[in-house]
Amino acid sequence: MKRSVLRALLSGAYGLAWLAARPVLCRHKRLQEGFPQRLVPDGWPGSALGMETGDGSASSHTRSDIWLQAASGGEAYLVWELLAHLAVLCEKQGTPEPLRVLATTWTRQGLDILQDMSGKLHEKHPWLSVRSAFFPLDAPKLMEKALDQVRPRVVGLLETELWPGLMLACEKRHVPMLILNGRMTDKSLRGYLKLEVAIPGLWESIAPKHVCAISKADAGRFARIFGGDRVEAVPNIKFDRATATAIPAVSDPLLKLLPPELHARQTVLLASVREQEEPALLSVIQTLRAHDAPTIVVAPRHMHRVKPWQALLSGAKLPAVMRSKQEGTIPAGSIVIWDTFGELGQLYQLADAVFVGGSLAPLGGQNFLEPLALGRIPCCGLHLDNFAWALEPSGEAKQDSLEALGLLQTGENAKAVAALLQQQLTLPTPHDAVRERFQHWLAPRLGGSARCAQRLLDEMR
Repeated sequence: MKRSVLRALLSGAYGLAWLAARPVLCRHKRLQEGFPQRLVPDGWPGSALGMETGDGSASSHTRSDIWLQAASGGEAYLVWELLAHLAVLCEKQGTPEPLRVLATTWTRQGLDILQDMSGKLHEKHPWLSVRSAFFPLDAPKLMEKALDQVRPRVVGLLETELWPGLMLACEKRHVPMLILNGRMTDKSLRGYLKLEVAIPGLWESIAPKHVCAISKADAGRFARIFGGDRVEAVPNIKFDRATATAIPAVSDPLLKLLPPELHARQTVLLASVREQEEPALLSVIQTLRAHDAPTIVVAPRHMHRVKPWQALLSGAKLPAVMRSKQEGTIPAGSIVIWDTFGELGQLYQLADAVFVGGSLAPLGGQNFLEPLALGRIPCCGLHLDNFAWALEPSGEAKQDSLEALGLLQTGENAKAVAALLQQQLTLPTPHDAVRERFQHWLAPRLGGSARCAQRLLDEMR
């Protein structure tokens, strides 16, 4: 059977699968919000800040020059960093022409970040208009309609976002696609290769124009499915984001909740914790409470885990308070469930000991560079596969790694993590010294944002 026929059959079957799944997806806790918009109604995705008609009313014009897709909150911050560098590149070349960007995401957390980004970028760069929206369901026909309404000159997928429906639609509509800050696990590669066996040449036929991968290992995996001539390794955008992290002023409400004079030298932050490591972290909390009575802040990675954390702590007879329900000062020695999003950077500055989650279970880890940029040495479990790019030395010298420099601590289990956190409380490292050592480590790893931004601009010429 001809390759084109096989691909058409795959496209049809893939679209039918999305259609059959709609009754379930519309009730999914992370997809039900904005579900009608995910079906690409006429006028999707709406107008952007700075795109109004002469009388000030919103324009129905939906076209964008660039479409960027970010899975959730973490990737949305990468879009922000990428567009900030793109704006600088454009302004270096003279007075920029108006540029319209569509930024999409799957989740409410991602959308909140993108909406915040759009206003701040437009205020700083009035020629840059960014609209944000939920990402459509990846059915090929829906993606074709989305492309017809947005008419982007280039599409960029961030990190692990490989969506066959959008890729098929881009190939059919002759829209160049880039994978930016791309990463791919061995497990994902095996899945993609199985599909390639079933339909030889599939990935090559819908391959992106170019892939900017975050490491040589990731570049090698992308090359196996798309071909090596379109793949390169570039520094991770997260390195640029870490060095650009302005030390956020801790807001008055947070200072009122956790005044440093009351909580100094005894505040432990369990940041970005994931469901699968909750039992282990309960053990960490119990161990810390047995030795002393520090203030412990639990910040779940996903807000839908707040209620399970309440039940877990209640079952262990550990009373906890909710951040959203506190108006006065939180007493020293409390356990606080942080049920609001967007305050993690401020929390890092108030913490004396920091654990970064996704690492005590085989989940790949969460971003431990942010606390380092704010002068806190992160403690993690051993499961940091998603951040292998950050654990490698910059050259052959092994002493250049974060662990060798004392800028990362890892424990193999809950007992070891609790001991490391207790050590951070009793033997703190000066925050300014941590920031200085981290910036020195970071310097040779910068530049990924500018290179990805330049790729976007090159495709629009």
